[in-house]
Amino acid sequence: MKDFKAETYIVDDNLADTLTWLCHHQDSFDSFHFDVLSQELSVTHAAGTDVIRQGNFLNARYGILITAS
Repeated sequence: MKDFKAETYIVDDNLADTLTWLCHHQDSFDSFHFDVLSQELSVTHAAGTDVIRQGNFLNARYGILITAS
């Protein structure tokens, strides 16, 4: 069972789970966008915009979203 309220998350192949985690941490980013044609999820936050891919480490611990591969 995944803890969507945890401050960190590793993106897997389940898009719904990633979106659920992001919804629990809406205060750490400005917006997200899913492009159906390219199947890419991007998130806009204080440091810019990142494409979220499987295996990325997401961290909302500091009040801003930090992404890492």
